[in-house]
Amino acid sequence: MGCAGAAVVGAPASAAAKCWTGKWTVTSASAEIKTADLEFSLNGGKGIKLALAKTGKATYTFTGSKPLTGSGKVKGVPTKATLTLTKTLLMSNTFGGSAKGTIKGKPKSAKGDALLTVKAGLVTQKHNVAKAVRTGGDQGVVPRDAKYTCTAKKLTIRQTVKDGADYSKTVWNLRRA
Repeated sequence: MGCAGAAVVGAPASAAAKCWTGKWTVTSASAEIKTADLEFSLNGGKGIKLALAKTGKATYTFTGSKPLTGSGKVKGVPTKATLTLTKTLLMSNTFGGSAKGTIKGKPKSAKGDALLTVKAGLVTQKHNVAKAVRTGGDQGVVPRDAKYTCTAKKLTIRQTVKDGADYSKTVWNLRRA
């Protein structure tokens, strides 16, 4: 059966939703961080929520997520560490591709009340995440120049940052929320 007078018009290919758009939840994350004073391997982050708009705007909701925990050395001394992220961070990004490609963060756009609490040994430090991102001191917490792969249900973001002698490598595994 047909419908007289009805025409079906397809949307242009450029209007198709990109795989990475939508709401995501971290299932696991890992980080390797090396600076002049420290060297750490960390795992965790389950439950971080990430919403990606088709404009590239990212909203990270850290409250309620699991901390990243691990061990390493601070000034050569073996130490265990816990990194806990809370509250919210907003940031703009440029994406290349749909099912795989690149994410280039726009650090100067970072804003929000997100807080990073670092406990290493007897020392506890709190950091304003947006300020750290804007000044390049986030150690790979958010994508600056990352690569991603995406399916209907999974998103993986990989990033390696080398800044002089400082180095960080992060991998975020996410599932569609």
